[in-house]
Amino acid sequence: MRFSTAWAKTAAQNVTLKIATVLLGIISIFQLSVIAGLAMKDPLVIDRGCYSRTAVTKSGNPTQDEIIGFLNEALPMRFDTNGYIKDGFLAIEETISRERELATLKARQMAQKLIISEFKFDDKDIHIFADRLVSIGKIKSALPLHLKVAIQQSNRTDGNPYGLIVSSVSQIEEKEDKK
Repeated sequence: MRFSTAWAKTAAQNVTLKIATVLLGIISIFQLSVIAGLAMKDPLVIDRGCYSRTAVTKSGNPTQDEIIGFLNEALPMRFDTNGYIKDGFLAIEETISRERELATLKARQMAQKLIISEFKFDDKDIHIFADRLVSIGKIKSALPLHLKVAIQQSNRTDGNPYGLIVSSVSQIEEKEDKK
């Protein structure tokens, strides 16, 4: 075999390999764009039952009804003497405040229960009007309580299906009009 023939075969192979490389690059870019487009779409969720149907997906932001349901469940965990705490409902600061408050109540042989009556929503804060039912033995009294609650979002879990955490609770003192 001559040197010029071997060189011609090598050059032809190089051209073939360059064309194959370009074509494979174009195919891989096309596939990546299709995969990225499919990844950006909402997932298809099938609700199984007697009649299978596509479930309606909604945004991860909680609705006002979900927030009210969460607060009806979380605030008794914070204030009720006989309430139990589920993991992921209260921030660490609020859990510590609850323990201090319950230690004070226990030292005075008191018990309390929170009865929520009204919710008012602001931008980030929620104003809650409730009654604090305080009992010493068989003597009970209801005290009005105005709270300002801040919540934050977290991941939804089996323990906390709302995906919300009570980050701070502060009592608002209402000033009386003196005439």
